[in-house]
Amino acid sequence: MTYKSSTRVAARLCALALLAQTSACSAELPPDVPMVPDARKFVVSHTDAGCDDTDNAHVIKDDRMIVVAQSGRFATVIYDLHCEYSATRTRVFLQWRTYQGYRLMQFAKPVYELRWADDLRSELAEKPRATGYEVATRLPNGKINPNSLEITSYDLWGPDQDSGENGSWRYQENTGQYALTSFEVDPYSEQGLEPKKAAALRGKRFVLFPIEKCVSEPAEK
Repeated sequence: MTYKSSTRVAARLCALALLAQTSACSAELPPDVPMVPDARKFVVSHTDAGCDDTDNAHVIKDDRMIVVAQSGRFATVIYDLHCEYSATRTRVFLQWRTYQGYRLMQFAKPVYELRWADDLRSELAEKPRATGYEVATRLPNGKINPNSLEITSYDLWGPDQDSGENGSWRYQENTGQYALTSFEVDPYSEQGLEPKKAAALRGKRFVLFPIEKCVSEPAEK
């Protein structure tokens, strides 16, 4: 289905109103569009999602819906929903389209191995590189931009949470799916290393997608 630019802009303005928890646009949506509580019930019952049903108000209050496109009786909506609460907050993203219903969004992530040259894990035997890809539905600290619909995720490791990985995915409006746009890993934990070595490794990242290279600038966390 193709939507005119004016319709898409109007839908995005409607999405902003929904994010602000106003009712300005709710009357304009087709009556069969599920609201956030309905989408949440679907995710909890969806075994592939693996989400819990904890009624945790301070977490699920962040659940929201974003109108991607709307034209008459037709609409496309993305739901940004809490999935698990642990050391890392995990979120899932659900899409609903008229006549198609729900689709649990899937995200490609590189598969890689970290091979260390020493027991302190202060030096890699070789640069990490993607050896394949896996599909994820739960994203650690997942976040969606309501304007561009880009989704980002970061997962921090270790006692000091000073290493980890992060990725981003772009929404493809024609297919209604997400495509991986970037993925990088910061493998070094500075805990237990002597200060000079720790300072040299701090923020050192390896880009696994789209190309393999080392970036020396500090990673955003």
